[in-house]
Amino acid sequence: MLTEMRPGLVALAALSVACGGAPQRPEGRAEANPNMPDRVQPPPPSAAPRRAPVTTCPEKLDEPETIDRVIGKECGTVTVHPGYRVDGGSLTIEGGVTLAFLPGAGLAVGFERPAALRVRGSAEAPVRFTISGEARYAGAWRGLALYEHADGSEIAGLVVEYAGNNMRGTIYVQAQDVAIDDTTVRDCAGVAVHVTSKRRLVSFAHNKLERVSAPALLLPPSSVAAISADTVFPADSEVHVLGGLVRDRVRWSALTVPYVLGGPVEIEGADEDSEALLELSPGTVLRFDDDAYLTVGYDRPAALIAEAEGQAPIVMTSATKQAAGTWRGVNLYKFATASFANVRFVYGGQRVDRGALYANGEARLSVKGCRFKDNGGGVTLQGGALRIGGFGGNTFERSHPAFDVSPQALGLLGPDNTLDQTRIRLEGGTVARDAVWHDYGVPIEAYGAVTVDSGATLTIAAGVELVVQDGFTLGVGEFEAATLKILGTAEAPVSIVGTSDRRGTWDAIRLYERSHGNVIEHLKLRNAGGEGAINVAIGVDAAVRDVTCDRCFSPTLAWACGAKVAAERVTAGAETPAATLGCEGD
Repeated sequence: MLTEMRPGLVALAALSVACGGAPQRPEGRAEANPNMPDRVQPPPPSAAPRRAPVTTCPEKLDEPETIDRVIGKECGTVTVHPGYRVDGGSLTIEGGVTLAFLPGAGLAVGFERPAALRVRGSAEAPVRFTISGEARYAGAWRGLALYEHADGSEIAGLVVEYAGNNMRGTIYVQAQDVAIDDTTVRDCAGVAVHVTSKRRLVSFAHNKLERVSAPALLLPPSSVAAISADTVFPADSEVHVLGGLVRDRVRWSALTVPYVLGGPVEIEGADEDSEALLELSPGTVLRFDDDAYLTVGYDRPAALIAEAEGQAPIVMTSATKQAAGTWRGVNLYKFATASFANVRFVYGGQRVDRGALYANGEARLSVKGCRFKDNGGGVTLQGGALRIGGFGGNTFERSHPAFDVSPQALGLLGPDNTLDQTRIRLEGGTVARDAVWHDYGVPIEAYGAVTVDSGATLTIAAGVELVVQDGFTLGVGEFEAATLKILGTAEAPVSIVGTSDRRGTWDAIRLYERSHGNVIEHLKLRNAGGEGAINVAIGVDAAVRDVTCDRCFSPTLAWACGAKVAAERVTAGAETPAATLGCEGD
């Protein structure tokens, strides 16, 4: 007796019979049969056997191919027509072969399905891609395109000529892990090689680019390390680097032409346990578009090494105009490590509060023998947790302010930095590690209160001139032990003056109860207020010698009962009421 079937199943069964096969079950586990044990899924079909490549010489290439084709040297010249492409197979071209492209033709690989191009030429027997016929001019044929399914394609010993267009260039790469070596691109329209933003070259070595447009290369940061230093470029060309990420540990070679950064380049590890590294070779020139900058270690570990001591300098400058503040600068964040030696920072500091070089958080940096010239700002160092391994031998020319720094960071800079007629901007904050403020021959403009705590000693060296905003206070040992040493000399006294030349515009130097071992020598004060320009709390020891205060609201030096003050040659200058005010009975 026949079982009644639903209309849909009847149609499926009829279709199966018509096609000569049984009805197919949906994918997944087979349905259980109450009269039979459960069946396990059959094993997946084995991989299809590797197909043999086609090695016969084609008369022409004019239709899409999905085969594996090898064109050997015996094939000589093969004409390529419009419409030819490799999609779902591979094309291998041996040395000595010429592909002659008709106008409008090109070579496209891997547009829809996995495919690969392998060019195996050599200096003695190159492969040549050229125009068919006598119409030899840049852009006469479309060029080579390696699309997103052409990963791993390899090109060696290729000569490409008279190809390209102004949109995609001559060799257009949308694939990953492409190698282009020992190749010549000449007399072509547009960029010689264009790599899209999320794709990568693994090698670009020993290539020659002749009579191509500028830029010669257009590629993301992840591909730049593939370029070998011996690449030959036209003299007036450049390498244009797209904005993007550096995730690996890489080195950029110094080329005969500059790199032009077209957008932000972020150096950052792939995860919290992986440090990215960008190392710039001596002699490297980076030119930045107006919105371009380098960012290091914002969220994950990263390092930037730009060291050229005793070698050709590394240059970071503007790509658009020669004016201070044209490009943004180099930014170092919490997870950054950076080292600069013999680097030129020019026309940076688009944001005055960031300068040409900016660091904050727990960044680690060393800056030695560098030159900051014509920047909107020089170096900005924020916060007290920065780790500065060395900061010396640097010169600052027309970069205002030369330093915009926290009190802690100022104290970690070496004495041998040279500043022209500029200024130093000192933000308010805390000194929690031993620090020395040096005299750089320019005023230090203090914009907020400074405290010294956590067992730190702040030393202010001879010749320092502090110009302080209204309300400024220098407080020592308020919460934890701390020491202040102001070590002026007769020839180079330290001075602290207000920006407003009135009595009492700023507060005072306050030596709180937890301060100890304080020494103040050869200090000139002006415009201070408080109970005294220098206030010493109960139980605090301080040696105060050769100090004077002009236009101060209160006495030059005041101390509480029980303070241990040794005062010598403390005087009251013009419009200051008294030299000292101590405890009665002292």
